[in-house]
Amino acid sequence: MKPAPFEYLAPNNLFEAVSLLSELGEDASIMAGGQSLVPAMTVRLARPDTIIDLNYIKELKNINIDDQNIRIGALVTHSEVENSEQLRSVLPILSTIAKHIAHPTIRNRGTFGGSLAHADPAAEWPCVLLGMNGSIKA
Repeated sequence: MKPAPFEYLAPNNLFEAVSLLSELGEDASIMAGGQSLVPAMTVRLARPDTIIDLNYIKELKNINIDDQNIRIGALVTHSEVENSEQLRSVLPILSTIAKHIAHPTIRNRGTFGGSLAHADPAAEWPCVLLGMNGSIKA
């Protein structure tokens, strides 16, 4: 099957993305890695009128570490977590966990935020976040 027709928008910053979401409401779906949305659209389980692609929003692609927190942006891929020397130096378990997510193709496209947004109890990141008493800031 093919996805139903949809409009594609690619905002360049977070303000623009939030504005589009506010304007379009439930008729829009957010896409980052697309590892969950695209297959659902292909079999028409999801039929958004508009796709808002977040991949051009650089502020969501960062890993920041300070004395108190580790902040992983929503668009950071599983591979980037796996290969981050910065993360490996302060919390190596994250790199180890990332190596066990699916296979390289999924790790290269799938995102940390997407995994958390779907809140699948069998997924790695929601379980890790819960086990480490982590939090999400949206």
